[in-house]
Amino acid sequence: MKPFIAIVLLFSCIAAKAQTKDEAELTEKTYLLSHTVFGSKDSATLEKLLAKTVTYGHSHGNLQSREEMIKGVTHNQSYYTDTAVSNIKILIQDKTAIVRYLFKAKEHKKDNTVTDLNFSMMLVFIKEKKAWKVMGRQAVSIQ
Repeated sequence: MKPFIAIVLLFSCIAAKAQTKDEAELTEKTYLLSHTVFGSKDSATLEKLLAKTVTYGHSHGNLQSREEMIKGVTHNQSYYTDTAVSNIKILIQDKTAIVRYLFKAKEHKKDNTVTDLNFSMMLVFIKEKKAWKVMGRQAVSIQ
C-alpha cells in the first residue's frame, strides 16, 4: 500500500507544480503590467504583455483598445508613488486565466494635485504561443 501512496503523492506534486508554474508566470506578469502602467510607461513592455485584441477598462468606465491604452500610458504625465499590489487570486481554466487583486497608489498629477487610488482589478489572460497575454483589464474604484 505504501508504494501506491508514494505514487499518488508524486503525481499530486507534479500536477501542483505545473499549475504553480502558470500561477508564478501570471503573478509576475501582473506585477510587470502594474509597474509598467504606473511606473516605467515602457511601450515595448506593454506590446509584449498585451494580446492583440485587448480591452482595457478604467474605473470611471472608459474602455480602450490596445493602441489607445499604449498611447494613453506612454503619454500620461502623472507619476505614481506608494504603489502596492496585494491579495492576488488566480483562476486558471485551460488557456484562459483570471487574476484579481487590489491596487493602491498615490497619483501625482501635472497640476500638482495628489489623488489616492484604491482599486480592485481584474485581468483576463489568454495563452498565446505558450505565453500568457492580457486580453482584458477592468478596474473598479473602492471607496
